[in-house]
Amino acid sequence: MRVVVVGAGASARDLIKRLGDTWNIVVIDTDPERFDVISGIRDVETVLGDGSSAVVLAKAGIEGAVACVAASGHDDVNLEVSRIAKEAGVDQVIAVVRVPDRAEAYRELGVETVVPARLAAQGLEVAMEPRKLKSTTFADGRAEAVEFEIAPDSPVEGMALREIHSPLWIVAAVLRNGELVVPHGDTQLLAGDRVTVVGGATDFSQVVRTFAGGVSRFPLGFGRKVAVPVEDAADGMSAVNEAAYFVRNTNAEELLVVHRDFESIKSQAEADDLEGLVDSIATEELGVEIRYRTVDTNPYEASVSIASRESVGTIVVEMPKRSLLRPYARIPAVLSALAPAAVPILFTRGDAKFATVITPVTRTPSGDVACRAGIDIARRSGGNLVGVSVASPTFMGTDDIIERRAATAWLHREAAVQEVESTSEVVRGNPVKVIAATTAPHTLLVLSMPTLPMNTVRPGIGVWAAARGRGSVLFVPSGV
Repeated sequence: MRVVVVGAGASARDLIKRLGDTWNIVVIDTDPERFDVISGIRDVETVLGDGSSAVVLAKAGIEGAVACVAASGHDDVNLEVSRIAKEAGVDQVIAVVRVPDRAEAYRELGVETVVPARLAAQGLEVAMEPRKLKSTTFADGRAEAVEFEIAPDSPVEGMALREIHSPLWIVAAVLRNGELVVPHGDTQLLAGDRVTVVGGATDFSQVVRTFAGGVSRFPLGFGRKVAVPVEDAADGMSAVNEAAYFVRNTNAEELLVVHRDFESIKSQAEADDLEGLVDSIATEELGVEIRYRTVDTNPYEASVSIASRESVGTIVVEMPKRSLLRPYARIPAVLSALAPAAVPILFTRGDAKFATVITPVTRTPSGDVACRAGIDIARRSGGNLVGVSVASPTFMGTDDIIERRAATAWLHREAAVQEVESTSEVVRGNPVKVIAATTAPHTLLVLSMPTLPMNTVRPGIGVWAAARGRGSVLFVPSGV
């Protein structure tokens, strides 16, 4: 992620020391000697010139920046930088206020503000990396207390403190659901916990990696196997191929093929076709471990039962063909049948490749779960991650464009924690049309699971977008 920093003074230098490696930093200053000091801290891009110039900011890449920091020694410069960055559509603009009386001018621009130099560095750090909530130095600057929020993809989520003990720092307090937990070795850290860590200031980077880093887990929170119910031989192989690709490009470990007992099929021709398909699966070079489950009932229904007994993390099915009269009706029917399994459902169109992972960004609990699943899949598959946020049309009387931009900025930061590059689209219009238009062959659309029971006449934005799109679609429940 690109951040443009205007000014190479004390506040900027302290900030650059603290930012994670996922940030691509561009520094603007009029004094080339300051760049020599900056280069001793870490590798950054430098642009010599007046940061309040639109031309200089354009040269620094302001149009593609996720954040802009105005940290020069003059409020006139910082205010102009902030104005230009806002007009350029930068998601997050932060400024150092040199004269407190001028703070109102920054607030009118909608800019986050901090002051003075030391507090500015700490405030910028927290604002730009939200998993760090507070940071305070003490013991003449030799020690630091940092409060982190444990994210669902944190390396320490679900671990007991004795498993992550370090001689370099201690966990001093855990705030869980508003209640103080005095930590001990058996205290397990959970997503949403606010954890205060105390340690030496020189060990700060290791503490950040331990508590604010990100690891890819999907779909292990649901299970380690990917189940494919094969009803007949007509389209079964395409679903199996994409399921195998899904196993290879996520943290899933095994492919589970669920099919009818050949002897239970009345038509001998259908039985022979299905047996031929199962035999061909065994001989394909799919690159994953394959197991089989033979059932006497409908494989879709059986998959729900199997998921309750085994560690199934995802069920993969063919995208239902659209009927002429009710083009969306079959998706709700399939979702309703498989929803009791309480695992993600992947509707495949047989692409067997996710070059792009697309996820709508809504900043709801269920929306966040879907976004995190998209980040995980993009990381493991190497696909591009695209966040889509749809703002209300202006004629509706509600202008939520700023809220939508903030949501996509959140996605960028969460993706960067896992070193996943992301782009975003904030568009006004019909959510169904906007989301469906982003999909294409070799794309995966990741959506939150609709609320059940579903109305087949009005199944919801996600189902409509899934039916109208052209790529595969993953529905993720929010129960994990």
